[in-house]
Amino acid sequence: MEVLAVQGISRYLGVASRVDFVNELSVQTDWRNAFGEMMNISGRQTGNAVFSSYPILSQHNQSFDHLKTATFEAALQATIDAGIRSLVVVSVQMPLNATEEEKAQCMRIIAASNPDGSNQTTVITGNLSSSESVRTLNSFTEVPQSEFARGTIPSVWYSANASFQLLASHTVETELGRLIIAQLGLFRQK
Repeated sequence: MEVLAVQGISRYLGVASRVDFVNELSVQTDWRNAFGEMMNISGRQTGNAVFSSYPILSQHNQSFDHLKTATFEAALQATIDAGIRSLVVVSVQMPLNATEEEKAQCMRIIAASNPDGSNQTTVITGNLSSSESVRTLNSFTEVPQSEFARGTIPSVWYSANASFQLLASHTVETELGRLIIAQLGLFRQK
């Protein structure tokens, strides 16, 4: 695994009795990390994270100000140096009670905040809209999920084109829950 996007991580920075998952995973795997805080209450941070074995060039935390929620859901956008081209990975947590229209509006905000103005090499993961029209309007393809996993794990969307393609995907059970693993190929453009 070279890139991992996680939603809804809790951290307790400065509390010696708690292990900081973000720092601990980075130390044990030698990965770089980006963390986007959604909420901070008395030192307990909640947010989204992106981990990468490649350098993270920049990060941007996009809040959804138009949604009135108690947990301040957001999208962390990390730009990763993937060698021949930058890869944008977005880790999204939307409110569980958001309507499809509210999720669609969030997806438009995410698409508009893309740092290079295009979604040529973008991966978005989280509790995304289930609307096919929202996905196709923003030119994304969904990584297929098995029927038993659908709705129990985050969705993964990617910008499919000749230079960015899905090679394989599968779902795995871990101690932390179900994960979807997608192998995406980034190819040189001719």
